[in-house]
Amino acid sequence: SKLTVLNMKTSAYKVRSSGKQIETERAGRANMLKISFTIAENRIAKSGDKAYYVQVIDSKSNVLGDKQTVSFGDKSLSYSFIANVKYENKTVQVSQDLAGKDFAKGTYFVNVFDKDELVSNTSFTLK
Repeated sequence: SKLTVLNMKTSAYKVRSSGKQIETERAGRANMLKISFTIAENRIAKSGDKAYYVQVIDSKSNVLGDKQTVSFGDKSLSYSFIANVKYENKTVQVSQDLAGKDFAKGTYFVNVFDKDELVSNTSFTLK
C-alpha cells in the first residue's frame, strides 16, 4: 500500500521581471529551482491528503528554502518545503518552485521523504 515516487526532475531557472522562465545551468543566473515528481497510481493505498517533505541541499551542505525541522519519534528531518498532495488513487504530478538567490556553484541534492522515509532522490549541478 506504499506510494511510489517516479520521474523526479529538478531544473534551475532565471525568472525575468515579465514572469518568463528561462532554464539555466549557471548558478549566477538562477533565481528559482523547479522540483517536480510523479506519484504513481496505487489502488490499494488510502486516498486523501499526503505530505511529502522535500529537502534541497546545496554544495555547501546547507538546506535551502524554509529550513524547518520536523521530528518523527527519535529522528528529526530538516526540509526545504512540504509538498501537499491530494491523492485519489490516480497518478498525480507534483511540481513546486523554490525561489532563491546567490546559488553556489556545485552539486545539489534533492531528497523526497514520506514522513521519515526517503522515497526518492536526485542530484544536479550548477556551473
